[in-house]
Amino acid sequence: MIKTRNTKQKEKIIKYLKENKNKHLTIQEIQNALEDQIGLTTIYRMVNCLVEKGEIIKIPLDNKQGFCYQYKEHTAECESHYHLICEECGDLIHFKSDKVLNIIEQAQEDKKFFINNEKVVFYGKCKECQKNNK
Repeated sequence: MIKTRNTKQKEKIIKYLKENKNKHLTIQEIQNALEDQIGLTTIYRMVNCLVEKGEIIKIPLDNKQGFCYQYKEHTAECESHYHLICEECGDLIHFKSDKVLNIIEQAQEDKKFFINNEKVVFYGKCKECQKNNK
């Protein structure tokens, strides 16, 4: 595990992620919001450390375009949602479903296979993009 000190830079990154806990942010968006006060390499290093420590979630973007990140609140509600990513506009939507949870539980029970809910992502086309393509 990567060890880091609590620096002012790290505190700024955590503060920004907490303030935007309902958003999924790329490294570039984090750097832009912090008005280039922190170098890109430092942001990558600190964000990776926060992912390892379980403080933020790393969500893959479609077509290997990188990742976005979200502050992880330690509540039952935060633990029980999935992500829908639009393959056209890149929009990322939270989705709660007992049916998906049942499938995950069945896989765990039948196949003894643990599924990490934080990494369950569904790709498709959002409502807006479907309307625009008609």
